Amino acid sequence: MIAWMQKHKKYLVVTIWISTIAFVAAGMIGWGQYNFSFASGSVAKVGRILITQEELDMAYKQLVDAYSQSIPNFKDLDEKQIKAMGLERSALQVLINQALLKNLALDLGLGVSSNEIIAEIKKSSMFQKDGHFDEDLYKKILQENHYRPSAFEDNVKNALILQKISALFPKATTPLEFDSFLWALQLQDKVRIKILEPQAVALKEDDLKKYYEQHKNTYKKPTSYTLESVEVKPDELKAGISTQQLQDYYQKNRSAYSKGGKLEDFEHVKDKVQQAYLLHKAQEVALEKYLALKKNTLKLNAKTLTSLPYSGEINQKIETLRVGEVLKPQNYEDGWLVVKLRAKDSNQIQTFEEAKAQVRVALGAIQQKEQLEKEASQQVKNFQGEDIGTITSDFQGTIHDLSPEQSKKLVRHIFNQPYKQGYMILEGPKAVLYQIYAQDFKHALKDTHTLKEAFGNLKAQSFDGVLVSMLRAQYPVTLYSKNLQE
Repeated sequence: MIAWMQKHKKYLVVTIWISTIAFVAAGMIGWGQYNFSFASGSVAKVGRILITQEELDMAYKQLVDAYSQSIPNFKDLDEKQIKAMGLERSALQVLINQALLKNLALDLGLGVSSNEIIAEIKKSSMFQKDGHFDEDLYKKILQENHYRPSAFEDNVKNALILQKISALFPKATTPLEFDSFLWALQLQDKVRIKILEPQAVALKEDDLKKYYEQHKNTYKKPTSYTLESVEVKPDELKAGISTQQLQDYYQKNRSAYSKGGKLEDFEHVKDKVQQAYLLHKAQEVALEKYLALKKNTLKLNAKTLTSLPYSGEINQKIETLRVGEVLKPQNYEDGWLVVKLRAKDSNQIQTFEEAKAQVRVALGAIQQKEQLEKEASQQVKNFQGEDIGTITSDFQGTIHDLSPEQSKKLVRHIFNQPYKQGYMILEGPKAVLYQIYAQDFKHALKDTHTLKEAFGNLKAQSFDGVLVSMLRAQYPVTLYSKNLQE
């Protein structure tokens, strides 16, 4: 909040009538038509400041406009979907945070004179003509953006007050703060490791059965689909097709048989016409089958499948069908497919014998992990490991025969632990014993400028959180609308 105001103070006034996502991203500062009056139609009260419905409507509209300009496909959402995102509450939160600062300004005796407001408006280039303030241009721009001059000037007043508040707070991190932040990143450890591989375990039949009974619901059979289906192939409809029917189809679809703006001779394109006509006819037959299946006037032999045999797109559509629903004719293998879902079962449990191989793998991994835990805890204090050199928190690469992902997990674990030695169980499973035998703060960081900016943001966020908590304790927030309760 304060950090954003300090960084963008030269834009605080001249952009207050433009919706931008930057105000939203800051989470604190947004703009609307608000003032210090105790008008009717209020939605909230913060200390001595009322927030009106007009203010909230404007802040909400600006928030929606900002999202529309910044987020792809946001404009495709309807009002109900936008409401579900909670943008109205977000807009209210912006206004509440502003009101908290205004209360602070009142208590500190901060104010803005008419001369300050006029001077701020006059120095804005958007209201200038030939380098000088133009009152007609000023009124025209406000009118085009649906702002009353009095409301705009109130906003300028508020912006200047917020600007004065921002000047009261520290603007940058101190060298000591930044150095303290960097120490953790500059830390590097010299490490020895030892990798323990799992030993084969003997699994008893009774143990397998016991584990299966405890976890049987995780061993489900693949979902089964009972389908009634019919395929309509164009070639099956060739019998009985007359030349006259083909000529009629040709005449109705003349545009499909033009070349260079000239209609091709029927005899020349007869094969193409027949192919298209048969496909069209097959679709008509498929639609008839579809309607008959829907009305239950067509009965087909059903088959139960656990692996759908059609194209990925068709399979996906079948998976989403409700029992009794019929899939509209789908183009499939040069013809048409119609499918009705008779039954669907996704809750069948595998028998012990069917799941035995999977159970063996799962139980074996558990027992191997327990074995590794026991062995690692016994060896960790006195193991003789291999020196892997220096590691840092931003380590990239591999360690020993670990995968890149396993290596990253190990490094992350070492830097997150307060002890110089320990162990970690990785997937596989395998155990890695480690011992830090030396440390220093000599790791060279590549981009301290970006880190300084990141630290500044972290400090600002922390400061904002403390400030808002303090102001909320000082200035009570009362919401008048149940729909906007926090």
